[in-house]
Amino acid sequence: MGVGTVLGGVVGGLLGTQVGAGRGRTVATVAGAVGGAMVGNQIEQRNNTPTHDMYRIGVRLDNGGYQTYTQDSVGDLRTGNRVRIDGERVYRY
Repeated sequence: MGVGTVLGGVVGGLLGTQVGAGRGRTVATVAGAVGGAMVGNQIEQRNNTPTHDMYRIGVRLDNGGYQTYTQDSVGDLRTGNRVRIDGERVYRY
């Protein structure tokens, strides 16, 4: 069980205690804790996705325009290289 699940459950349970009285409060507390744990787990999973370096590559076009591309590697590209664009990737010409 991850930290997000636990924190979500605690926060949801605390918010649930603010609703109703008697049996209704108990139900709201349990529902809040379960709902909070589910939301916390989803947030934690989204934040724990593996990340990797991305490169922003600026290209001066033949018509004088400027275009920026983002890709996961630069390969053998160097500043000043003539390049070709294939789809959304930049390659050395």
